[in-house]
Amino acid sequence: MDESTERMPLRLWVSAVLGCPVDRVQSWVDTFNKERLCEDDIIGTSVQAYLQAANSEREEALYQPFCAMANRVLEWARDHVPGLPTYPIPDLLFVRNDPVVVDNGREEGDNRDADCKPDIVLISQTTCNDLENRPKYQQAPPRKRHKTTGVDWCDIFSLLELKPFPTSRRAAYLVGLIAAWSSKVRGEEPLPAPSLVASGSRPQRPTPSSLQSPGVPLLSEPGTNSNRLKRKPEPFVTEGANQSRKRPRAKRNYLPEIYESDYFLSEKCSVAKEFEDHMARYALEMLSCTRGTRLFFFQCLVVGDIVEFWYCDASGFVRSYQISWVREFDKFAAILVAIACCDYAHFGLDIPNLSPPAPDLNPSIPPMSLTGYSTTMRHPTLDIDVKVTLGSEVFTQYSLVGRHTCVYDVTTEPPVSPDPLVIKMSLQSVCRTPEQELLALADGFPVSEHLPKAFMWTDRATEWRLAHGVRGLMFLQNDEDETYEERCQRHIVFKKYKPIESVISSSNMDHVFNQLLDCLHELRYEVNMLHRDISLSNLMYEMRGTVVWLILNDFDLATRLDEHGRPLGATGSHRMGTLPFMSVDLIKHPEMLHLLRHDLESAFFVALWCGIRLPSGQKIDAARRDVLLSWEQHGLNAILKAKAQIFANSDSFFQLVPGEIPISPEFCQYEMWFDGFWKVFFDGYQKLADHHRRLAVIQRDLRVKRINENQAEGLIKAANSCSGVMQARFGDIRSRFCI
Repeated sequence: MDESTERMPLRLWVSAVLGCPVDRVQSWVDTFNKERLCEDDIIGTSVQAYLQAANSEREEALYQPFCAMANRVLEWARDHVPGLPTYPIPDLLFVRNDPVVVDNGREEGDNRDADCKPDIVLISQTTCNDLENRPKYQQAPPRKRHKTTGVDWCDIFSLLELKPFPTSRRAAYLVGLIAAWSSKVRGEEPLPAPSLVASGSRPQRPTPSSLQSPGVPLLSEPGTNSNRLKRKPEPFVTEGANQSRKRPRAKRNYLPEIYESDYFLSEKCSVAKEFEDHMARYALEMLSCTRGTRLFFFQCLVVGDIVEFWYCDASGFVRSYQISWVREFDKFAAILVAIACCDYAHFGLDIPNLSPPAPDLNPSIPPMSLTGYSTTMRHPTLDIDVKVTLGSEVFTQYSLVGRHTCVYDVTTEPPVSPDPLVIKMSLQSVCRTPEQELLALADGFPVSEHLPKAFMWTDRATEWRLAHGVRGLMFLQNDEDETYEERCQRHIVFKKYKPIESVISSSNMDHVFNQLLDCLHELRYEVNMLHRDISLSNLMYEMRGTVVWLILNDFDLATRLDEHGRPLGATGSHRMGTLPFMSVDLIKHPEMLHLLRHDLESAFFVALWCGIRLPSGQKIDAARRDVLLSWEQHGLNAILKAKAQIFANSDSFFQLVPGEIPISPEFCQYEMWFDGFWKVFFDGYQKLADHHRRLAVIQRDLRVKRINENQAEGLIKAANSCSGVMQARFGDIRSRFCI
C-alpha cells in the first residue's frame, strides 16, 4: 500500500471513477439544497440516530441509520431530481452485512487469512431475495444462518466500512456536529467545526437520547453479534500527519474546486493504519475472489462523519481527500446518486474483448465467473479467426497489485490442438517484452522442451489500457514523477499442464529439480534470458511416457540479457519474484541487479517448501505449518529474518533439522541432497559478507588517508576478482550438490 497509493481531490476522483461530470454533480448539489433534502423525515431521523449512536463505541449501532439515510437519498433523488438518468442497476441497496463473512470460494484449510466482514455492502435487491436459496445458507444450522447467508464477493458492487468517532474530544465534536445539522435543517449558516485533534482536558460525554432508527434490509440480524468489537477503535486523525504518502508530484491542472472542505484539508487528517489495512484487505479479496470478473473496485471508508473514497486496480490505490458527510450533506448525497448512476463499466464489471454468453443478462445479478464468455483470436500460422470459449476457472492470482492473472479452460472453434487448452488473461506492463516473444526466442534450443507451448496470443493495447480508463483521466502520462505502471490486457492460449506439487514425491524430487536447474542454466547461458519469478505455482509438468517432465511456466517477469548479463529494456525498481521463494538478497536490496544465482536460490526455497509441506492431502503438523506461514503471511522484515536465518550461524544444514526446518518424514531421505544445495548458498553468502567487509576497510583507509586513490582502486579490483570467483561458485550448483 505504501508504495502504490495516490491522493487526489474528491471532485476529480468522482469525475474519473464514477464517470459523472463535475457540473452534473454540482447541479444535483444545488437541487438538494434548493429542495431541502435534509428536511426529509426519514433522512432527518436517520442522521439524528446516527449521531446519537456515534456517541458510544458500539460500531454496529451505526449501520442501520446510515443504510436508511443512503437508501432514502437514492429513492428521493429518483423522484425529485429533474433529468436524472435511470439507474442502470435499478434495485441497488445499501445493506448491512456485518457479522456475515463474505464467501471467498476457497477450499477449507486455505492458509490465506481472509475472514472478511464488510460493514455495509452495495448489492441488488434481487441478490438479497436469492440469498436464502443458496446451498451455503440452507446447509448452515438455523442458529448460525445470520452469519452464513452465502453472499459472495461477486455479488457486491461496492462496500462501506464504518468506524465510530475517535474518542479524543468526541463529546465536543459531536455537539458541534449536532448543532451544524440543526442549523442546516433550519437553513442557517452552520457553526465552525471544532478540531478532533486532542488538546487540553477531555470534556464529559453527553447522555444520548433514545431514537428509533428506521428499518433497513439486513444480511445479518441486529443484536446477534455482541462480541463484534475485538479492539478499541484507534484515532482517525493524528496531529501533524501528512495527507499524502507519495513524494511531491508535478502541479496538475485540476478541475475547479467544488468538493474539498477547507477545514478537513487544513487539519491534515490521515487514516489510522488499522483502517487502511481493512480497506486493503477488502480490495484484495474483491479483486482476487471474483474469478476475473473485476478490472477494478471502489469502496468508501466512513469514520464518524469523515468520508474517504478508495479506488483500486492493478497499479494500486487512489484515495480521495476527505469531507464531512454531515456538514456537507448535499455534496455527499450527490456522490451517492453518482454511484447509483454507475453502469457495469464503472463498477469494473465490463470486461473488454469478452462477450457474455447471453446478451440479455440481468444487470442486477453480477456474473459469478467468466464461464461461457468468449473472444476471437487470430491464429498466427493458420491465419484464421478462432472463437475461444471459456470453460471452468483454473487459477486466479491472489494479489493486490500486479498482473491479476486469471486462467480458464477453453475450447476453440475450429479446434487448434487435440490437447486440452487454457487461456491466460492478465494485465501486463506495456514496457516489457511480451511473454510470447520471449518464448519464441528459445525455439531451437534444448530448453524449449521445458517451456510452455503457446498457440495464439493477442495484446489488447489498442482496445484497452489503464490509460484509456480511470488512470488516464486521473494522471498525466508524460509526468516524469508518475508512479503508476501502464498496463494492457493480454490473452494467450496455452497447452494445459498440471501443477508440479501434485506429482512431487520421495521417488522423483531430485529428478524434478535437476531439470529445473538445467533449465535455468540453459536459459541464462544459451538463450541469454532470466526467468526472475521461480515459485511453486510456476512449475508445471506433463507425463512423457513414465517420466515426469518439468515445464517452467509464466515468463511475465522474464527478461533478455545483453553480453554483460544486464537486462535489456525496462527493468523496474521493485522486487521481482514471489515473496515466499524470493532470494534473501532481493528482499533486502530490491534495487539489486537480478542474477542467475537469485533464481537458483528461489529454486532452493521452492524445494525446501516442498520438503516441508508435501505430499499434498496429508495433515501438516504445527511446527511445519508455522515455518511456512513465516514465509507467506508475516511482514517483510519478518520474512527476511526467517529466511536469512537459514544461511546464518550454522555449520551444516543438519543443524537446522528438525528445529528450524522440519522436513516432512516422507522427504527425510533427501537431507543429504538438501545439505548440498544449502551449502552452496551458505558458502556464497559467507564470501559475500567477507567481500563487503574488505570493501568497507578499503573505504575507511581511504577516508583516513592511510592509502591513496590509486592504491584503493587496486585493492577494490582485487576484491572484485575474488567476488567473481564467489559468483562462479554460486552458479556451479548442479555439480556441487546433485547425488
